[in-house]
Amino acid sequence: MAKCIRVDREDAEKVRKELISIGLLDNTYSPEQEGKFVYFAVKTKPPGRVLITREMKARQEHGKSLGEAMEGKLTKSEQGELVKSFDIVGDIAVVDVPPSLVGKQQLLANAILKNHKNVHVVAKKVGGTGGEFRIRPVEVIAGEDRTHTVCREAGCEFELDLNFVYFSSRLETERTRIAALVKKGEHVLVPFAGVGPYAIRIAKKVPSAKVVAVELNSVAVEFLLKNMERNKCANIAPVRGDASKDLPGDFVNWADRAIMPHPTDGARFLPTIIPCIKKGGMLHYYSFGDAMKPYAAAEMELKTVAMRLGRKVEVVFKRVARPYSKERVQVVVDAKII
Repeated sequence: MAKCIRVDREDAEKVRKELISIGLLDNTYSPEQEGKFVYFAVKTKPPGRVLITREMKARQEHGKSLGEAMEGKLTKSEQGELVKSFDIVGDIAVVDVPPSLVGKQQLLANAILKNHKNVHVVAKKVGGTGGEFRIRPVEVIAGEDRTHTVCREAGCEFELDLNFVYFSSRLETERTRIAALVKKGEHVLVPFAGVGPYAIRIAKKVPSAKVVAVELNSVAVEFLLKNMERNKCANIAPVRGDASKDLPGDFVNWADRAIMPHPTDGARFLPTIIPCIKKGGMLHYYSFGDAMKPYAAAEMELKTVAMRLGRKVEVVFKRVARPYSKERVQVVVDAKII
């Protein structure tokens, strides 16, 4: 008997990635599909999930966690240094390799390729997220020599290159949440649109919506255009521009909803984005906050800038979108702009 969670079949891939990212997927057992549900064995109860017990088929070596796969290949000290969780973007696994394990990175990468058959490239982070376009550089250490991939999410496909654009697979849950809020015929503004994850998810789910996607990175705009065609989204107007300079422009009081997925220095862009929002429209504002008081800074930024512009803010929802470090979290605050 194994400890399991049951999820809807259409959510299975998203949940599997989440379980891997937080180190709770029990790869001793194979996932099992039964009707419209998929069952995953877990090590302990994931947050917000109901734990059940059922018979599960034991799996072979394929599918072991990274920690399990590296047993006997690392010293006890090295096991303590090993970062067991990693992101999978398309078919690329993106890993953290501590300086103490650089000499073992090939073993680590080969273990990932062996145990995750959907992964064809292993790349390590070689710097933090930074620069004007918030790119996190990576270096291929195993598998095919490329950083170009296609990420599939909720029936959409996003072509991208990790060394030229920003993309976070960990915000899939947020993209699903926001897309579900958009109503028929809404005008939706997405500054910092990147390769289109928010814009395309919304445009495809609500074909009657009109979406304006603003992005400064020319490479990201090229991928956005490809992804619009790939996903057959004719209701997106792509704009190559700087949200701090080119807005509001023609979009004063245009948007029923605006999404700001740029969590760094977001307050700098609020003075040009808030004027785009109609009275009573919604703003989804992403920011970083202190783990102990996650929303304080974001709420203060929103209220301060809105007051300066003669507008008011009514916070209607807030949540921690993802942990970032022990001290910081990424949050989202949904606010009605009055």
